[in-house]
Amino acid sequence: MSQTLEKLRRAFTGLVPRVLDAELQVQAASSHQVKALLVESEDAHGSEYVSDRNKRRAFVSGFTGSAGTALLTTDKALLWTDGRYFLQAEQELSDEWTLMRQAQKDVPTVEEWLEANLTAGDALAIDPLLTSVATARKLVKALGAVKAAVVVCEWQKNLVDQVWDDQPPQLPSDVYALSLEYAGASIAEKLASLRAEITKKGGRAIVLTALDDIAWLFNIRGADVECNPVVTSYALVTLDSATLFMDAKEVSDELLAHFGSDVQVQGYGDIVSAIETYAASCAPDAGQVILVDPAQCNVAVFSAIPVSLRKELPSIVMKQKAIKNEVEIEGMRQAHIRDGAALVKFFSWLEEQLEAGNELLTEVSVAKAQQAFREEMDKYVSLSFETISGSGPNGAIIHYDPKEETCGSVTTDKMYLNDSGAQYLDGTTDVTRTSHFGTPTTHEIYCFTHVLKAHIALATAVFPNDCDGVKLDALTRAPLWRAGMDYRHGTGHGVGAFLNVHEKGVLMSFKLNPTGLLIGENMIVSNEPGYYEDGNFGIRIESLMVAKKAEGLPTTYGQFCVFETITMCPIQRRLIDTALLTPDELAWLNAYHATVRTKLAPLLVGAPLSYLLKETEPLVGA
Repeated sequence: MSQTLEKLRRAFTGLVPRVLDAELQVQAASSHQVKALLVESEDAHGSEYVSDRNKRRAFVSGFTGSAGTALLTTDKALLWTDGRYFLQAEQELSDEWTLMRQAQKDVPTVEEWLEANLTAGDALAIDPLLTSVATARKLVKALGAVKAAVVVCEWQKNLVDQVWDDQPPQLPSDVYALSLEYAGASIAEKLASLRAEITKKGGRAIVLTALDDIAWLFNIRGADVECNPVVTSYALVTLDSATLFMDAKEVSDELLAHFGSDVQVQGYGDIVSAIETYAASCAPDAGQVILVDPAQCNVAVFSAIPVSLRKELPSIVMKQKAIKNEVEIEGMRQAHIRDGAALVKFFSWLEEQLEAGNELLTEVSVAKAQQAFREEMDKYVSLSFETISGSGPNGAIIHYDPKEETCGSVTTDKMYLNDSGAQYLDGTTDVTRTSHFGTPTTHEIYCFTHVLKAHIALATAVFPNDCDGVKLDALTRAPLWRAGMDYRHGTGHGVGAFLNVHEKGVLMSFKLNPTGLLIGENMIVSNEPGYYEDGNFGIRIESLMVAKKAEGLPTTYGQFCVFETITMCPIQRRLIDTALLTPDELAWLNAYHATVRTKLAPLLVGAPLSYLLKETEPLVGA
């Protein structure tokens, strides 16, 4: 048994249990015996990607994927994760751990497992700062059915932190203002729009906890989470005030001028007391309620709002942020043109190196070279996520994270999947291209072409404005289904404008969107079907698109939308069998490549330009 697990078991079994009731209020100590500890991936803000200090689940389990839940009992250690990470988890978990493959037949959810294995008088410990309201409610309901309980750790005393000797420190935030040149709307305009929605929803105030919601609303950016330009913060916005809670390294005169009289700044740790103070001034009988998103808010902050004052609904800012303004859309277009030039330089260089017989190329070394090409681009800030650079069988690990000491080689006899992106001041990119720099097999070409058909199906879709993502997901998979193929991940996600590359709220997946947000005009989404053969190869083609109003259609059934693909990067010709493409599919591909050529050619010279011209040459049907 590892020392970490042994220490954690001693810590949670020694807790004085303080039970969480059905209203998520903390009750006095009880006689329950703590038999399990929940360790989730998220930070106090429900973030998908977290700072190194907040990677508690990775520290405890050894599994480094971005999504997963660890459950530690007195004699078991279990890790739940989704289909993107099954292979990675198998490789990273030690024998002490049991991998629970989410959504697979006969695999219980965390709640189902707890309900089946805890009994009356037992308790599960959670950290109220790190557990969302939505998760806590499911746990309380499941354990209540067997007369077990959910108990909370003492405020700001996380059990993992107590056994993590070399845990990275929490540093003050480096905060800067995002100018109107990139934001497209002022703080005052955004607050006015938010307050109008608060009033429409019958509220008097709103508590914001999602870091990208707050960064967008206040036109600020930071670097608290690697690859995500966000600031560790909370916000409380009322009908006549707005308070930002953060611990900034420096609140400069420039930042104060940026906020003006619209925004007050308090310390990050003041959020709970500030909510309690504000709530004391509200009259529930007069409808003076506080809006909060239970899917994004943690239990500790939520519990500070009296039950009589809570009104729960998905974050208003999440939807406002998802619908991009014209400045954001144009910024994203321009960022993708520069990013496309960097990508063409990279793939041209990689092809040249392999054709010259370079046998020293690794998944890590080529990813570093790719980053260097991006760093040359104007307005570059950082990567938007750690590059997924997978050669051969590693490409089948959907969110593969190559390591210097164990990574594979990039050669001419294997498929190579590259999923990467960057943050620029005017936009965020996320692009996947799968290549073969030798002679692909007939099977590889067949599989790639079917993934391309799926990609084109979504790129050419015409759909009602405000469309459920699950419908677009099925439309995308149809060409793969007809060939008996599929993939274990969603088809598309929202993307921020110089913000999080995975923007919550917008979703195209085989699962229903829990936020209920529908896809419509001016949203930016990814288009990323794939196909994976474990132990052999992985294929994914991903571009970003903006939803636009469809012109020239009758309006009997309301407005319809189409997609404009804004990613500018060739799709490798040698992997395409044109005999498998319909005339319409081939026409779309040639038109896309013509656009890529027109946009990128002015930025390229020499070998990269030659590569661009070669890869965007029109294809002829068989």
